[in-house]
Amino acid sequence: MEDDFLKFGKSTKLRYGENPHQEGWFYEIDSESVDPLAIQNFKVLQGKELSYNNYLDMDGALFALSHLGSVEAGCVIVKHTNPCGAALRENLTDAYKAAWYDGDPLAAFGGIMAVNREVDASLAEKMIENFFEILMAPSATPEALVVFAKKPNLRILTNEALKNPLPATAKAMHKIRGGMLVEDADTALFSVEQLKTVTDKKLAPEELNDLLFAWAICRSSKSNTVVAVKNKTLIASGVGQQDRKRCAELCVTKAGERMKGALVASDAFFPFRDATDVLINAGVSAIIQPGGSIRDQESIQACNDSGVAMALTGVRAFRH
Repeated sequence: MEDDFLKFGKSTKLRYGENPHQEGWFYEIDSESVDPLAIQNFKVLQGKELSYNNYLDMDGALFALSHLGSVEAGCVIVKHTNPCGAALRENLTDAYKAAWYDGDPLAAFGGIMAVNREVDASLAEKMIENFFEILMAPSATPEALVVFAKKPNLRILTNEALKNPLPATAKAMHKIRGGMLVEDADTALFSVEQLKTVTDKKLAPEELNDLLFAWAICRSSKSNTVVAVKNKTLIASGVGQQDRKRCAELCVTKAGERMKGALVASDAFFPFRDATDVLINAGVSAIIQPGGSIRDQESIQACNDSGVAMALTGVRAFRH
């Protein structure tokens, strides 16, 4: 680790911290300012002052969008650091509509949005029909900024680097009582070729691509988590639960009938087949998970008995 790893630069006093009774600051880290997607490298075009929680959610949105990449137009909506809407499409308008309306519109209310394409006036008009706190985009046309000005409190941040969002490579840090935990950044990229199908039912190419999308969103959500997708669109998630069965149950509850035919990702293995059964009974068509449980075969057998496909990544994706 570099000697100047924890050298801090400019600091910004925030309105308050995570809650109004706490004070808060944003300290730039000198060694990370070279990251094109460092928060301080965004240009604030309008809106009220950014809050402590805004910074946290923006970081979560950048993490998720970075793992979706730039090949297709992408939109991610984050609430309390977790994606609650996400989609990839041929154009940004379709990606936005899918992310907001096919995801969890209730959770998206008041959220943070990040996109990887320029926003034009037509899309801006559609966006301001809904309430969200921040839009992060590569750019916005002058006409779009006129539209956004109708919502003066809405923060608009632009950064050309969002055209090609990449995961951060700097060390990740978590302050704990008595010290600092430091680890390598979670930058591992996955391809279809790396997935191992372990069930009798094999996966079609479009299903494999959907599973990779599900994995990208799953690894961007707080553990434990189970997420469900269709057509490169997040439709429901069960995040931040202490047991995997409850993750699956929460995801199913949110998705309802949309769970039928969905593809599901789990950030860690299934310690028992109970969570797998919850998903199978809800009608999912495929599951992606790391594998590695001593009871993996029980979950695989449950899928085989029901004609559901399962693929393994071989890599866990906890995010705390």
